[in-house]
Amino acid sequence: MMLSTRFFKLSAAISSLLMLSLLFALLSAFTSVSAHATESLERPDLSSFAAQQYATGPHIEVFLLHSKTTLVPGENIELGVLFMPEAQWHTYWRNPGDSGEAPTIKWQVEQALSFGDIQWPLPKAIPIAHLVNYGYEGANLLMVEVDIPEVIDRSMLNDKQELKITADVSWLVCKEDCIPGWATLSMHLPVAQSSEPSVHSELFEKTKTLLPSSQIKSGLFEITDNAVVFEVNGLSEQQWKLFPFRSDLVNHASTQNLIYSEDATRIIVPRSDYFNGKAQSLGWLMSDGKQGFYVNGVINAGAASDEAEASALSASQVLVFMLMAFAGGLILNLMPCVLPILSIKAMALHSTQQGLSHKLAYLFGVLFCFNLFAAIIVILQQSGQQVGWGFHMQEPAVVVVLAFLFTLIALVLLDALAVSSRLSNVGSSLVSGDSPGAHFATGTLAVIVASPCTAPFMAAALGVALVSEPYITFVLFNALAIGFALPLTLLFLSKKAMSYLPKPGPWMETFKHALAFPMFATVAWLCWVFAGQMGAQAQFALLLALILFCMFIWLLGRSSSGLGKTVNSAGVLASIALPIWLSVTGTLAVSNGAASANSALPFVEFNQNTLKQLRDDNQVVVVNMTADWCITCKVNEQVAFSSDEVRAALKQNNVNYMVGDWTNKNDEILQYLSQYERAGVPLYVIYAGNKNKQVLPQILTPNTVINAIKQAKEDL
Repeated sequence: MMLSTRFFKLSAAISSLLMLSLLFALLSAFTSVSAHATESLERPDLSSFAAQQYATGPHIEVFLLHSKTTLVPGENIELGVLFMPEAQWHTYWRNPGDSGEAPTIKWQVEQALSFGDIQWPLPKAIPIAHLVNYGYEGANLLMVEVDIPEVIDRSMLNDKQELKITADVSWLVCKEDCIPGWATLSMHLPVAQSSEPSVHSELFEKTKTLLPSSQIKSGLFEITDNAVVFEVNGLSEQQWKLFPFRSDLVNHASTQNLIYSEDATRIIVPRSDYFNGKAQSLGWLMSDGKQGFYVNGVINAGAASDEAEASALSASQVLVFMLMAFAGGLILNLMPCVLPILSIKAMALHSTQQGLSHKLAYLFGVLFCFNLFAAIIVILQQSGQQVGWGFHMQEPAVVVVLAFLFTLIALVLLDALAVSSRLSNVGSSLVSGDSPGAHFATGTLAVIVASPCTAPFMAAALGVALVSEPYITFVLFNALAIGFALPLTLLFLSKKAMSYLPKPGPWMETFKHALAFPMFATVAWLCWVFAGQMGAQAQFALLLALILFCMFIWLLGRSSSGLGKTVNSAGVLASIALPIWLSVTGTLAVSNGAASANSALPFVEFNQNTLKQLRDDNQVVVVNMTADWCITCKVNEQVAFSSDEVRAALKQNNVNYMVGDWTNKNDEILQYLSQYERAGVPLYVIYAGNKNKQVLPQILTPNTVINAIKQAKEDL
């Protein structure tokens, strides 16, 4: 009996040991499998680095590494930047997700080395509160493959026959808060005929196991009202996750629903509030944490999307938008940016003995300029760029040219130019000439000056025009042109309409001189726009150039010798060329931005992620999309936003005033405008958290803004 008891205890002990051994083996196997996805890279030995090869920042170390010991002409080498954040801190993938910023690496070298794109390891989804970011917790090496030319210029090497390679690196390291960092790292690599793996080669080999597959799959996608549906062939039934390349495409924190079938796997992801629904191709990564591959997707031609619906307008819808564009063109004549030009042209309407070519020249000039705008916009859009109404005013060089043009017109109106000078002839023809060419030029000039303005009805029509097929774009732009040209064209064609104009007399000379001052006011406005784009120093340079321009024109009119005319002509050209050169090169540029006009009000700079966070926090958000060159915007800021009542409403608790500055190009703002089918500014939207939103009219009053804010607070 005692023997059997001992045997039972011994058997139980052996069984327990076997169970523990089996459990340990399973745990080891699980750990080895999961380690592949989260394999940590070891910290390199600092003794192998020159001081310029590494940098430290708050909560992170950064290293510049190379996979081989030397550069061999005709071969390649892998370079990389190793980011080592502290525990619980992370850096970002190429698409950071809901917030954050991807690292950047800019290479500098005095040889024709060819640097490839960053090879991004498989990321992971990192939840932060109600957001989800894409990135790396722990060390990660961003590699770049570099092709070395067959011939290297030895004169560019140092005494040790080494080539200096520099990397300007920026990063964002985050936990609950985020800290940006920058460093310039450099190293010297010798040029030789053979090479060996460097002491860091193992880090490169480990990182290669964490990269997506080199095979790129093809896929399809469809865009619905609430989701984006992705389709990929050849996926096994395991827990895949989709990482889009675009940050504004999907709601990153939402659950991704995978539907497996025999022919394909479909991934349904709720679309982002900031996605405008317009895409013909998309890229994304599929990863299960241990392996991954990239997918190049094209839109499913047989599916209805927002973009297809936008382009498939019915004839009645096109007619409605044509009428809106026509009405907007009529109202555009009343905008303060247009009235001075039309007043000048009224000086030329007293001749009743005009042929049809004279009477229609202004109309043809307007049609030509609007169609030229439409053609440029279509060409730029077809090339993949995003543009909106008034896009040319975002170019400082264009603002400079217009400033000189209006200065010349003002001088002509004041009779400040010598009658015999060529500039006088050109200016007089443009301003008050009675030839068909002069009327045509006035039409084109009026359109250029009108382009920063947006009239009621016009915004919706242009918004549709810029997201529709090219032929609809041209139809709506021509409707806008006809409405814009109609009032002055009727004066040309109708003797009865002309009879209402005052009779010619001495008053016309005084009136002509008086109109010079609105031209100077326009120049002052353009200089202010230029200051918003380039800064106060550049504005001073422009003002100085305008003064020199006037001086050299004055001297040119009084020069009698050939040498004097040559010198003064060169001075005129130089005074124009200087600010244009400053605009193109960016010299002296320190942009102030349109938001400075709102500096008396506390405001938040526009950012899609900030807007989403404020809405998620159940806040009232007043979004003001503006630009320095937008006269309508400036009028609204003076009339509505400057009133004490509106300021008090914007300073209330839970009310946030957000300003988007479109003075210079900004693709994020353009995407936001596209969501509301707007081609340009102004745009005013008031959000009541995620519950409701109001799009305000383009001409504001204080009561309009105050009542909208009250309504938003009630909706909460």
